[in-house]
Amino acid sequence: MIAKSTWAGGLARAAVALGPAMRYPREVISVKDHRDEFVVLPDGRLNFTPSRVDGWRGHIAEKSGHAFFKVGSGDTWLGRPGGGMLAKKRLLEGYLPIVIADFEPASQSASALKYEQTAVAWSEGLSPDEPIWAFVRLKVSNPGGSASDVDIAWCVDSGVKEERKVRQVAAWKLNLAPGAEQTVYGKLPFLDGCEKAAESSGEEFDKRLAEASASWKQLLNKGIRINVPEQRVNDAYRAWLAYTFLDVDKVGDRYEPHDGAGFYEDVFGIAAAKYCNALGVMGFSQEARTYLDSLATMISPEGCFFVNFGFVDTGTLLVVMSQHHQLTGDDAWLRKAAPDMIRMCDWIIKKRKESQAENPGDSVVHGLISSRVGVDNPGTDYSYVTDTSLCMGLEAAVRSLRALGMADEAARIERESASYRQDIEKSMTRAVFEDKGLKVLPIMPETHKYLNRAAYTPGGKEDAPPEQRCSGHGYYALFGSIVLETRFLPATDARFRLIAELLERRDGLLMSMCAFGREGGIDHAFTYGYWLNCLERSAVERVLLGFYGSLCYGMSRDTWSGVECTNMATGANASTQPHLRSGMQQLRLLRSMLVREDKDRLLLAQAAPRHWFEQGERVEVLGAPTFFGETSYTIESAVNEGRITARLVTPRRNPPSAIQLFVRHPQGKPIRKVLADGKPVSTFDAGSVTLTAFGETVALELDYQ
Repeated sequence: MIAKSTWAGGLARAAVALGPAMRYPREVISVKDHRDEFVVLPDGRLNFTPSRVDGWRGHIAEKSGHAFFKVGSGDTWLGRPGGGMLAKKRLLEGYLPIVIADFEPASQSASALKYEQTAVAWSEGLSPDEPIWAFVRLKVSNPGGSASDVDIAWCVDSGVKEERKVRQVAAWKLNLAPGAEQTVYGKLPFLDGCEKAAESSGEEFDKRLAEASASWKQLLNKGIRINVPEQRVNDAYRAWLAYTFLDVDKVGDRYEPHDGAGFYEDVFGIAAAKYCNALGVMGFSQEARTYLDSLATMISPEGCFFVNFGFVDTGTLLVVMSQHHQLTGDDAWLRKAAPDMIRMCDWIIKKRKESQAENPGDSVVHGLISSRVGVDNPGTDYSYVTDTSLCMGLEAAVRSLRALGMADEAARIERESASYRQDIEKSMTRAVFEDKGLKVLPIMPETHKYLNRAAYTPGGKEDAPPEQRCSGHGYYALFGSIVLETRFLPATDARFRLIAELLERRDGLLMSMCAFGREGGIDHAFTYGYWLNCLERSAVERVLLGFYGSLCYGMSRDTWSGVECTNMATGANASTQPHLRSGMQQLRLLRSMLVREDKDRLLLAQAAPRHWFEQGERVEVLGAPTFFGETSYTIESAVNEGRITARLVTPRRNPPSAIQLFVRHPQGKPIRKVLADGKPVSTFDAGSVTLTAFGETVALELDYQ
């Protein structure tokens, strides 16, 4: 599955062979931006219960509802655990959010018949404002050598355990000759599904499937196009995009990026804002703008954007708003957004002045702002999660205001941001202490909270025994990675290196993913900041280990549904699928591996795995938005002949000072000679070539002989 010639690939390959896949994969089907979604449970049933009282629409859900096909007598569903049939799920064409469940006998003694269930969601005009329906097809095939009879029924239920009530909606008696296949159909609305589920027809199903699949194909194949020699990657990134769109709920005229679908039905400000950045870098600028405008309606009159996570939400939104302008060059949008940005900056400045008055100049938290940090952290704390984000937000606003020619406002805020940065850096220097020969930077400098192992374990406590203290495990890993993600300091800065070193040396990582919970537990989506830090210091193998570890353990392996928490050792996973943070961080990681801005430089293919450059392979990234404009590149390998060629389409809106293209030879051979448009280039090293002068297109030939 993984790279052939790197230690990261070898470890990941071994982990796949030894480690179990996700035990309880969970997907959703719906329409883009629709507030309702059907959950496809691990056993193939469809759950259609609203997870909240729906006052906006006047509908109140009272009991859980499921739809399923049953086989034979009784009221058990097709994929019920212990029922003799196993459900294995996949996505239509590998990436469309249309879920296919294959049911095959769990043992030789079970029925020889095979079942394939396809579930698709549809609304009139694929509109998020119209009621959604699920259309479900069940194909029954007989691969055996003798005829077989089977009773099939389309059913719905409500309630749980002893209160469970089953209604048989439609029933069929099938007789299948050897090699024969027959098909039955069901449908149900999301609202009142228990009462209004019905039999469907092949004609109706095919029509709804065609409409939904065409709509999703059109959406998911715009923006950046990534083609690499691993089909799972080509499929997975488009599936991540689809799931994130299904996490967005249109409520009235506002679009809300919720942290989940069917769970976490709230906006978490930090994740919602970063999601807009993920859409931006993936080429979905229109959706990013729409969602950013909706998030702006949640800014308080005073200028605070605090939506369920903490004050960090405010700084994150400021950064993402500025990045949206960098990616699009949309001055008109920025002018409309500028008053909100100034109001947010003024709120930060006001909170800073209040804190400075409360804490003396020699305090470790002087100039810092106390806030809640995350939903699992009761009370308020001084935290570098909050302050690095808020300071970076001020600095981002300065850049945006200057771009609009608002020099006076930019200068005023810049003075405040410089003072804030000085206070944070002083605090970090004072906060460092030594533990068992290792210097440690606490994320919460006053309380040192979460340096102990605090995790989701029964009876888990923060007063861990001495031998476990100052561990990078658990919340330190999660919050430390968020701090690294701000890029408040260079990756090589001593204080940021302390965060990374604690993760690397004190149980903070498993396969380069944040270690969290019981032994073997991970929360991969929070690791993006650490991966970004690794890219900045050229620790590419650590990034690849995390990337492939995420594919193996951070999501379902065939449906690419990202989860918040899972266990690599047991395969047990939380039901937090598909998780918005997971999807958007997976997208940002892949994009950073292939296209990344480094100040005024553009880096291409920095972490493309070596096996993508085997003989005859092709790596293609088309239409990638960057801070410099849109770029594309294609790399083709002829390593058996001693060369690799590349064609670049360079960004023109605001050209970078340099473009560095990385080509990681599959056998690790160094580049010997480079031609650009047929002319020799001397600015190359063993694994990359740097261009400082270039036209709209550049043809490169890298010689390894």
